[in-house]
Amino acid sequence: MTTSRGSGDVRRSGAGRGLALLLVCIGLTGAVAVPTGASAATPGATAPTTPVADGGESVVSGALASFYRPPSPLPPAPAGTVIRSQALPVDPSLPAGTRAYRILYHSTSSSGGDLAESGVVVVPGGTPPTGGFPIVSWAHGTTGVASGCAPSVTGTSTLPYLATLVRSRDIVAATDYRGLGTPGQHPYLVGSSEAEDVLDAARAARSLAGRAASDQVAVLGFSQGGQAALFAGELAPQYAPDLDLTAVAAVAPVTSVLELAPTGDTPPPSGQSAFTAMVLYAWAKHYRTFGLQRVLTQAGLADLPAVSSSCVDAVASLYDAVAPARFFQPGWEAVPAVQAANRANVPGDSPTSAPILVVQGTADEVVPAARTTRFVGGQLCGQQYDSVDYVMEPDLGHEQALDGSGTFIDRWLQARFAGTSGENSCALPGLGIASATR
Repeated sequence: MTTSRGSGDVRRSGAGRGLALLLVCIGLTGAVAVPTGASAATPGATAPTTPVADGGESVVSGALASFYRPPSPLPPAPAGTVIRSQALPVDPSLPAGTRAYRILYHSTSSSGGDLAESGVVVVPGGTPPTGGFPIVSWAHGTTGVASGCAPSVTGTSTLPYLATLVRSRDIVAATDYRGLGTPGQHPYLVGSSEAEDVLDAARAARSLAGRAASDQVAVLGFSQGGQAALFAGELAPQYAPDLDLTAVAAVAPVTSVLELAPTGDTPPPSGQSAFTAMVLYAWAKHYRTFGLQRVLTQAGLADLPAVSSSCVDAVASLYDAVAPARFFQPGWEAVPAVQAANRANVPGDSPTSAPILVVQGTADEVVPAARTTRFVGGQLCGQQYDSVDYVMEPDLGHEQALDGSGTFIDRWLQARFAGTSGENSCALPGLGIASATR
């Protein structure tokens, strides 16, 4: 496959940043308190509201425990209000004067209530431009569903393109997502929840930086975070009208869980079984419309304590080289409540006023390029009439598409902040992809 970029404006850094695959990303298991003696779910019950077995309260432990524990009761405040912040060490490779913070901030629960979330904010040094530094809100890939799997536990080390964005004079905000870092359930791959988290992280960055921050915001996400970015673009006008959403960039986005889920007796590549187990666990907890006994076998139910209390590397190790039929009930994908949850989390139901960039590797082993192309052409272009710059990176896999696109993505974001228009692949025959790719 080839990119549609005849001018060669897609650049590859060549430097692997060790960023996560959708499933094998950040091994933070040392930060999780994994309970012992947890029992598996009792098989047999099928009522939709059957309680889901947990591995216990898995939270950030050690010296950081008190930071991630919100005040109780939580004093009400607008979404994006900073509850507390903690200065972080700044990598010496970053420009002089850069400041970094671990933050706890207010967001909105699925029921409309107030909740606390965690993340990081990085602010450039020097004098801000007129109007303030624009904000790039980063949405990360899969780390797990346990509280201790929050990327902010390790500071800024997992943020892609950080030096590039700070040198471009951008504030970088990065949510952990609700239920990661702070106590509570992480609604894994629930798009509306992730969108609110990402937008409120931008609000928190603006709150923290004060007049140094602009209202201009771009959302950038990878994999799980690509879904978050696309949903943020759709929800921003209603949920965060105070933000000037200028651009949405999604790298290898998850656009339909069921299209990525494993089937049959052959062990799938790239940990799709672990990904699916985490999704089913999270959706059953979030929606409470189906019981896990309906979709998981006894072996799958027995692994729930590990799924709910471990980070992604440990979860993936349970499912490596094992046939999906060992863990998932026959026909689980056809369960009406699962189908409904999947439909609710396919982005593309509402137009996005900001220009969109979608970057996809043609050799992606997790999110197939053909699936992303169908989504861009059929959903974003065909149904919503969005303005989409669709870039295909030849021969790059899931993680490599993120690692290799930093220079181009930064240039694309800065051009949108400057108010210039980008290419619209929707207006080009075949999305502008060379005929050899189809």
